[in-house]
Amino acid sequence: MELSCTENPSAVNFAQKDPTIFRDVRVIENLLKDESMYVCPCDYFTDVQVEIQPYMRNVVATWMMEVCEEQMCEEQVFPLAVNYMDRFLCVCVIKRQQLQLLGATCLLIASKIRSSTILTIDLLRAYTDYSITHSHITSWELLVLSKLQWNAAGITGFDYIDQITDRFAWGSESSYLRRHAHTLVSICYTEPALIQVTPSLIASACICAAMRGLRMSSTDNATMDICNLLNIDLENLESLRIFIDQAVERGIPSTTEKTSTYPNPNSCSNSAFESPKYGQPETPPEVENVHF
Repeated sequence: MELSCTENPSAVNFAQKDPTIFRDVRVIENLLKDESMYVCPCDYFTDVQVEIQPYMRNVVATWMMEVCEEQMCEEQVFPLAVNYMDRFLCVCVIKRQQLQLLGATCLLIASKIRSSTILTIDLLRAYTDYSITHSHITSWELLVLSKLQWNAAGITGFDYIDQITDRFAWGSESSYLRRHAHTLVSICYTEPALIQVTPSLIASACICAAMRGLRMSSTDNATMDICNLLNIDLENLESLRIFIDQAVERGIPSTTEKTSTYPNPNSCSNSAFESPKYGQPETPPEVENVHF
């Protein structure tokens, strides 16, 4: 009897989509009903936090995204981790030196909830250049969960992508649509200007932006289908789609100038929401020295 295993242990295997959930309208209805629970109730940059600025959140969120990409995490881990971070910052004041510690802790929790393989504490410490300790992350894990009232669930833009594209024929028009839309969702979750935008609107605008980028012929019809399905205002969708297009353009490295992986915080204004260029995950400046 042959007992050898033919699976590749280094391969990343994700669960297949269940078509049943895409035929039931109650799934969409429940997502729309509950999503407001997981959206920031305030602009914490002005209403809660004293030291945390938008560009700092942008830098740490981009670092979180790059860690997830390098570790090949399931795509829903990153937006959920950012959702934890934003919800926490709405209710708890922290110092700017603690922001990366918060980001690492949120990655740990999100990987436990939405990934088959968790991001270990030792791995996350390595990505912070060992500027935080094992006890820091474990104590902050308890702090974050308690401030979130142990509600580790969350609805993000990722959760809507398949729910939308799999309900319409144009969703299978391009094999790249889903991947492009997910990439745009990740970019949106690095943007401080979008912390109070609903996940359904983010997902809708990302799908429309992806379809335009792929030059799909059914883009206009798809836009109306999405607005009708999710009861979204067309003007709001178009405004966010334009914002996403501009964010993508800002993220494309210039061939005529040399850029660093992360912007210099001293040269950034409070309103600078430009996404840093993507590169090797490193400890961001301004948050690498964690003091307690």
